[in-house]
Amino acid sequence: MNNYLLFFLIFLNLYSQKEHPFENLNFINITSDTDNEIFEQEFLKLKNDELSEIEMIEKEILVASKLRDLKKVILLLNRQIKIEGESPDLLYQLGGTNGILAFKKKNLFSITYLNEMLECFSKALDLDPTHVPTLEAYIDVLYSLPKILGGDKKKASRLAEKLTQISKINGYLSMATIYFKNENNKMSKFYLNAFFQELSRLSICKSEELKKFYSKQSNNFPIKISQITSFFGKEVDSGLCALNFYLDSPNFKKNLYSLEWIYFLKSKLTFLNGNREDSFRFLKLSLDLNPDFELSQTFLKNNF
Repeated sequence: MNNYLLFFLIFLNLYSQKEHPFENLNFINITSDTDNEIFEQEFLKLKNDELSEIEMIEKEILVASKLRDLKKVILLLNRQIKIEGESPDLLYQLGGTNGILAFKKKNLFSITYLNEMLECFSKALDLDPTHVPTLEAYIDVLYSLPKILGGDKKKASRLAEKLTQISKINGYLSMATIYFKNENNKMSKFYLNAFFQELSRLSICKSEELKKFYSKQSNNFPIKISQITSFFGKEVDSGLCALNFYLDSPNFKKNLYSLEWIYFLKSKLTFLNGNREDSFRFLKLSLDLNPDFELSQTFLKNNF
């Protein structure tokens, strides 16, 4: 068991909170124990509406997400699944929430969340082998985890190739991630170029294309787009459109990412787009939220 835990803790500490093109879980904030009194106050507001049981659960999930109480989100998703039955979307959400807790907790109990995540992703793909958000998440987990914890690099690569046939932009991104983590710069660059070409071809900045483009994506896919475009300085307009879509989306109520990081991404993309004034404004918003946020401190020092 000690070796089991050691491997897990090594996995959890692979990345520090530095700028990275394919890693964002470090920028998710959660609470260990939400103030139940605050949750009850928010919940009482919902009772004024005439809602079905499922509608109430969905509203409660929004509240729990806003308060960053992921344990409560897991309980609510399990209740929803018990009523509605298993579906790829719900299993993906449940698996992803368990995965965030596994990553952030960094202790022995995290293994339970890890196993739940793997089981949920596997069940989701049994129900729908073409479910894009689950494929993306499962590929990343399978490739990142040590074999003793359920990792399987060969399976991850096979699924990434399959994903490319279903959705080029998602598949190219997964392939680029795999080769980047494997330190194969030649192949990583090849798939990144393919990704940027596909992103350009999709022309997501056209307003009528935005909703269509993101309809089958995970809620955090716009963040991935903005993160990668800002890191590599390519397709910056698409990155800005993606981030604006994320900020304006109703799903922003469920935002778990630290706002200082979101504003840092907005500042960098705006800067790369040639707008120093707005870039500085967003950078100031980031540092107002967290004066010790290293990425914004460094960007400020190097560019202003």
